[in-house]
Amino acid sequence: MNWSKAQLAEIKYYCTSTRCRTSFPCYPFSWQIETILEIFFFYSIKIFKIEDVKEFYRTLQLRKPRSDGLQNPSPRQIARALERIETVRCLGEDCYQIIDANISFYADELEYGYMKGFVQHFLEEQTC
Repeated sequence: MNWSKAQLAEIKYYCTSTRCRTSFPCYPFSWQIETILEIFFFYSIKIFKIEDVKEFYRTLQLRKPRSDGLQNPSPRQIARALERIETVRCLGEDCYQIIDANISFYADELEYGYMKGFVQHFLEEQTC
């Protein structure tokens, strides 16, 4: 996926910043997937592939909680998590559609991050 600099800064703030009021890397895997779908939906991405989720993890270089290394979920892990989410429909061949997602928590956290100047830090990182 091609994220704009601003979008990538927002996503990095939400998923990696210690100043964010969430702790995305410590979420159980199924919550991480649901959160990723909420982020996709927030940016009007309603159709995606499993590879897009894998790319999300690669782009953010999310660390495994309580151990060394980066999170690198398998396509099978991602597919199993997606099967359990009621607001996602499989379109076939690793392609999925998000029917609905609650984006209010993500939007509220971004508003907080902008208000405190935390997101701008990640945006400045993108322009260097």
